[in-house]
Amino acid sequence: MTVTNESAGLRAPLAQIRAAEPSDYAAMVKLCDGAKVFTATELDSALQDFAACDSALGDRLVVHQQGEGALQGFIQYSPAPITDGSWYIYWIAVAKQAQGAGIGATLLAYAEADLRSIRARQILIETSAKPAYDAARSFYLGRGYHQIARIPDYYTHGDDKCVFLKKL
Repeated sequence: MTVTNESAGLRAPLAQIRAAEPSDYAAMVKLCDGAKVFTATELDSALQDFAACDSALGDRLVVHQQGEGALQGFIQYSPAPITDGSWYIYWIAVAKQAQGAGIGATLLAYAEADLRSIRARQILIETSAKPAYDAARSFYLGRGYHQIARIPDYYTHGDDKCVFLKKL
């Protein structure tokens, strides 16, 4: 699928958003590693998460690619088990050199449009409260998500989990 960003007021040029393929996974982990915010454990988990995505169960894993160039971002989202229309965004990442160009916003808008098309009710996103994640939390707030919970010392001592929600 080819998308443009003009209708959403975004700055990223013409791009392709397509389903991720197993051959993309290593590049996606490298992209995460380049962000310099994920731990080694999280990077290992990413590869396992990508491989476990099952479109038959509703899981979606899509990448953003400029022309024939390298992947510049991706998003993974899945239905929340035993819920009626609740979904999680498990991963969203943009290459360090491409941040600020609207790619993350494009991927998030793509996921939201996809979920609206199947009448999903809401999206949840969880992230760390560490300063390294300030930009991510601001990004979610700027796109209409609301922080609905903060769980102290969730990931480790001193690293709270922040939970964001957006009703569709």
